[in-house]
Amino acid sequence: MEKLATILAKILSYLCIIALALLSAIVLIQVVSRFFDVSLPATEELARLLIVWLTFLGSALAIHEKMHLGVRYFVNLASERYQRIIDTFIYALVAVLLAILVFYGFSLSVTAITTASATMRLPMAVFYLAIPVSSLFALYFIIVHILKPNQAEQKEASL
Repeated sequence: MEKLATILAKILSYLCIIALALLSAIVLIQVVSRFFDVSLPATEELARLLIVWLTFLGSALAIHEKMHLGVRYFVNLASERYQRIIDTFIYALVAVLLAILVFYGFSLSVTAITTASATMRLPMAVFYLAIPVSSLFALYFIIVHILKPNQAEQKEASL
């Protein structure tokens, strides 16, 4: 299960790198085209699409890497056993939120499939699918974190 999570995290990392590179190129093209008084309206919409996907995929990756914002001061005051209980409770709450995002995100995407974006005429579902897709990744990573025994338990098991 952790091996699959690592593979998925690598894929997400590469997708984020590609999105960031494309975003940089598109914004550069947009700036240069404005310098020559040429308007490329599709670049703005494509940049917006890439930012949406980069944000959501990056947030799922942050959950895998445990890089999301968290205040651990009071949790660290508890014993290791209670820290594990608190972490599991928090992960369970986040998993419920992510499940809601998956359900309603797919619902929103299905509803928006007939609506086209202004410039590129892409279905708006392409924008909205970032929500449920990234939430599915994040939900999987949360489940892996919940099921993974902490390091203290691993040490005891190896003794």
